[in-house]
Amino acid sequence: MNAKKTAGLVIIVVLIATSLTYVLANQSQQSFHGVGVLKSADSFAYVGDMVTYQIKVYNPSDLDLHSINVTDTMLDFNETISFMAAGNTTGVTYTLQRQVLKTDPTPLINTVSVEAFDEENVYSTASTQAITTIAQRLIDIQKTGPEFAHEGDTLEYSIIVTNLANSSIANVTLMDEMLGFSWKGDLAVGEINTFNLTHVVPTDAQDPLTNTAILNAKLNETVIHAEASWTVDILHPKLEVMKTAEPHKVVTGENVTYTITVKNTGDATLSNLTLVDSIYGNAPTNLIPSSLLPEESFAWSFNATVSTCVVNKATATGIDALGEKVTAHDKACVKVEPKFYPRSMGYWKNHPEAWPVNEIKIGNVTYSKEQALEILTEACARDATRMLAAQLIAAKLNRLSEASPFFNYYFHKTINIDDVIQNADSFLTTHPLGSDPQGDARQQALQLKDMLDAYNNNGECH
Repeated sequence: MNAKKTAGLVIIVVLIATSLTYVLANQSQQSFHGVGVLKSADSFAYVGDMVTYQIKVYNPSDLDLHSINVTDTMLDFNETISFMAAGNTTGVTYTLQRQVLKTDPTPLINTVSVEAFDEENVYSTASTQAITTIAQRLIDIQKTGPEFAHEGDTLEYSIIVTNLANSSIANVTLMDEMLGFSWKGDLAVGEINTFNLTHVVPTDAQDPLTNTAILNAKLNETVIHAEASWTVDILHPKLEVMKTAEPHKVVTGENVTYTITVKNTGDATLSNLTLVDSIYGNAPTNLIPSSLLPEESFAWSFNATVSTCVVNKATATGIDALGEKVTAHDKACVKVEPKFYPRSMGYWKNHPEAWPVNEIKIGNVTYSKEQALEILTEACARDATRMLAAQLIAAKLNRLSEASPFFNYYFHKTINIDDVIQNADSFLTTHPLGSDPQGDARQQALQLKDMLDAYNNNGECH
């Protein structure tokens, strides 16, 4: 709930019941003719207060009414109702306000009049009054506090009591039940007392949180009752992110449409919004609103070409009116099937018809298909360069056939085989085929060979 700050102030010196009168006057000789009017107003007010009036015009007769004129001179109100059906007791209600002036008499009497013609062209009128007592303000009480808060926050309130009377007022009591506060004392002429109080918002606090300070006193025979209220909007900021990917299963190189929807699921307006995708970066600024009201949402859709299985996360943030930051996440997984699964060295040796090329470069030397097949046949030789070259040929043929470059190596570490291919080519440039390196160079060749071998055999489970 986003309740706005409100402050109520009521001081009662004289209690007079609200005037609510039904008048049905000047009826014609037949009893079923007539028009009805009701009027109500605040029973008391102070100079400067706004008095609220309600005027209800209705038809209690058995005949339809037309040209119903409603007049309230003090409120400068004149309205004509063109038609009202017979027996319409719901009628039409007007709500009007007027500020109390220093020159207004007390009591303040306000009259409304209605006149109408019925379907037999019989004229009827009715009028009624509302009476408001203009009270003397003997004690002024004001209460202030914060506009917003979170559960667990400490609220700081101030209650200010001022004696406006021409004499001292003894035995004044002031209570604020929610704050656990009470005070009793005397107020000298013109004295102002300020009470600064605190309250911790509980986790189950009503929202909005309203509390009232109540003052009671007596001056001679005049009973003084005053109230001041303050309302705090308890904020519960919250964001929700939903991310989808369509389709969620594709072949390498196909497009995926991602849609990220951010919704304000709390009760507080959020601003300074951000939306970031872990892979594709920030959302375009023109898509992000300056603020997001409760239950409002915005979305970001974009296309991406994927070449490997990917799980990417979207993160949204926002800040409420008190500066508290909220964050929400969601992720989408796209499974990418390669167009071609890697084949082993043995496969390429036994299926030359499947080769996508007729020559291949290893190190800095280009070999024909026949020469490359001979290298595959000699892969079991003890020379590390020959073992490495055979696996390198198979890996390059797999990549030329559009197999994915990514695969899981030991401990589920993702390897890009293109990096390994580049390192293997560099090694065979420095150590040509048949050079039979020893020591660390041999170990380096065997390590590269093992990674290439793992990649080439990665597709056998598919």
